Amino acid sequence: MDYMKDINFALVEEKRPPMYKAMKYWGKKPHNIWRQYIENYTPLHGEYLDPFTGSAVSAFESVKAGRKVTAFDLNPLTSFIIEVFSLKFDLIKFKSAVDNIFQIISENKIYQEYFTTICPRCGNRMIIQNYKWDNKIIYEVGIVCKYCKIRSLVKPTSQIVNISTKMNSIQINKFYPNKEFYESPSFQAMLIKNLGGNNFNNLWTRRNLFVLSEIFDIILKQKDETIKKQLLYGFIQTVHLCTKMCVPRREDANRPFSTSWGRSAYLCSSRQMEMNPLLVFYGSCLGKQSVKSALSNVESYLGKIPKVLYVDKSNKSSRTKSYDIKYGIIDVNTITDYIDEKSIDFIMTDPPYGGLVQYLDLSTLWLIWLERYDKKYTPNYDAEITIKPGIQNINTYQKRFEHALKNLFKILKDDGKIIFTFHNKRLDIWNAFLSAVQLAGFKIEKVIHQQNKRTGESNVANPYGTSATDFYIRCIKSPITNLKTDKDEFEQFVVTKAIQIIGQRNEPTPYQILYNGILAEISSAGFMLEDFDQNVNQILEKHLGTIFKLEENNLTKSGDFWWFLNPEEHIKYPDKLLSDRVEETILSLLRRKVSVTFDEVLGEIFVKYPNGLTPDIKSIEVLLKKFANKSGGKWKYKGGEIEAQFTKHTDIIQKISLIGKKAGYKIYIGKREQPERFNQDKKLSDFADFIELPKIGYNNLQKSRLEMVDIIWIKDNNPVVAFEVENSTNFTSGIQRASNFSENIPKLMIIPDVRKKEFNSIKDPLFIDGFYKYNWKYIYYSEIERIISLRNPKLDDLIMIGKVIK
Repeated sequence: MDYMKDINFALVEEKRPPMYKAMKYWGKKPHNIWRQYIENYTPLHGEYLDPFTGSAVSAFESVKAGRKVTAFDLNPLTSFIIEVFSLKFDLIKFKSAVDNIFQIISENKIYQEYFTTICPRCGNRMIIQNYKWDNKIIYEVGIVCKYCKIRSLVKPTSQIVNISTKMNSIQINKFYPNKEFYESPSFQAMLIKNLGGNNFNNLWTRRNLFVLSEIFDIILKQKDETIKKQLLYGFIQTVHLCTKMCVPRREDANRPFSTSWGRSAYLCSSRQMEMNPLLVFYGSCLGKQSVKSALSNVESYLGKIPKVLYVDKSNKSSRTKSYDIKYGIIDVNTITDYIDEKSIDFIMTDPPYGGLVQYLDLSTLWLIWLERYDKKYTPNYDAEITIKPGIQNINTYQKRFEHALKNLFKILKDDGKIIFTFHNKRLDIWNAFLSAVQLAGFKIEKVIHQQNKRTGESNVANPYGTSATDFYIRCIKSPITNLKTDKDEFEQFVVTKAIQIIGQRNEPTPYQILYNGILAEISSAGFMLEDFDQNVNQILEKHLGTIFKLEENNLTKSGDFWWFLNPEEHIKYPDKLLSDRVEETILSLLRRKVSVTFDEVLGEIFVKYPNGLTPDIKSIEVLLKKFANKSGGKWKYKGGEIEAQFTKHTDIIQKISLIGKKAGYKIYIGKREQPERFNQDKKLSDFADFIELPKIGYNNLQKSRLEMVDIIWIKDNNPVVAFEVENSTNFTSGIQRASNFSENIPKLMIIPDVRKKEFNSIKDPLFIDGFYKYNWKYIYYSEIERIISLRNPKLDDLIMIGKVIK
């Protein structure tokens, strides 16, 4: 197969289009990133497969990319989503059906009793939008009066309290879920106690369950199957928002009338927000992120309404190619019954993360309604590949996953590639995943650490506060090779990689970033992890006090920083801190383009600083705010005030070069500074005697860093003194560059007079030790201005006025 160039760095996630915003589904993947992979690795007339399709984003992005796709998933919800989005959408008919349901329910006597009350302002009936509970007591009510045109929060009246106490007597004559929770860790005893019973219907208050059952009944009686399915799509977007699992938002969110099912688990807290199901249904159908907004966007976004082919046991032998999406509720362990050997060009999939998110359990909240509509939506929990304590252990997970991957090996073309997205902090689960990959006959070709803008479910339990992360693991078919099992080798590997990552970053590093970088390396190196009873953190902690130390982090919630006990032992040739390099990259991009989107900045950073070097997305925004103002969705370079700093920096370097020439020295100006303009007709390079640093006995790595020193005075091809002009940048970076010179060469840091206080307040022992050890002094701008006026300045004049840190 002829591929485009492999994707070897993280890509930038774009804003989701409306068609992906309506449906709640745990773990939606970044649509544009997946489309880029599909386009890159699937030939134009080839076929792409996702055997764990989930929210169906991959299926629709394949259609947008002009590729045929086979989209299977054991979860019936996936098939339902594909079916809904492949129907023609008639807004007029749909809105008429929604309005009819709204009218019927609004006139229902029980609805009126429990979800309306008298407006104290106008005396008309107004709608109760929500009830807020705390420890089974209503403390606040959201009301909407269409006559007064107000929406407000009020204290519950005695009438509201009284009707709430008697709602359990409501008789429900229409269908509602009446099924006990099945055996799963998702349904803990405490949950059952807090809900008030071991049944799915206990997820709702009785009055909410009544309204939902009435809405559902009207939907099922629709004669138009297309409208019926589209209404069902709005209904399942409604049911989770009307459960006891939803809590009032925090005050600082400033959204007192909305709520969400915010965690990937079944839960029931003491604080609850009981939403009016009819209003939620109406909003889910016709609101901002609704059936209307999603389905109206399908054809324009994809370029067509997808042609779909549903497969099951009845037509599994069919090999027709007349489809855009072939889909079905298919167990990956039976996938060879539906797809021929060596017929798939590319596979990209998001397999189960070892029970990190119990997708089928969570989807049951919707499926218990949908299976009433069609039995094919009944879930098969026995075939699920997951880990559930007491039900399915890690060995079962690995065996099932291994068998699944062997099937994928069979149907993938010999020159095809497969990419897994994966994330789990438990090394035993990583090992189960890696072992299954290796035993199925795949070889890891590349691991990419992909930061995403949105926090995914794989990061819910992340205590470090870093951005959402997945690993994109690219594999090829390969003969089976044995994984490494030597414990000492593994420990040495972890420590070595940690040293490399921190050394390359050249700054104290949060553990989560360090861990992600190490894990990407472990996955590529072929270690069998199940025999290692110590995780990465335990291994690194053994070396605290000998190689590493922890530094307090007062900036973020990402935990203490990991740093070297003796940095000079591991950073032999200091360069700029990672944060300074990232800052320079962002500033350079802004100066070049003036106006940039956040995505453009991320794209530049992800390519230049991959995996363990990728900075946290939040830190990138902080740097943008330093140099640019946000306006109209773009970041616009501040220009004047920043350029004035560059002008002053350039001016001081030019003056130091003139002083040096007066004193009888030749001048070298750093490579970054040479192109800077001085006045309008000259560059700083015009004031240099050397464009290239003379060969002065340093190795190539040292020389490359010394070439970045702002200015060096030279005599007889030997450096005599080095200068770093720190107009606005981090003082530490200058020290690290010029300290590649030996201690006997004096080094002078030139700082603005206005930064005196900032400079003298530095307490960093690493900075202070380096300042003394490598023979540094500092001088103010005003002193350079005075010395240039001397007729015969000498180096001693500078050394004499140079100051040391007190």
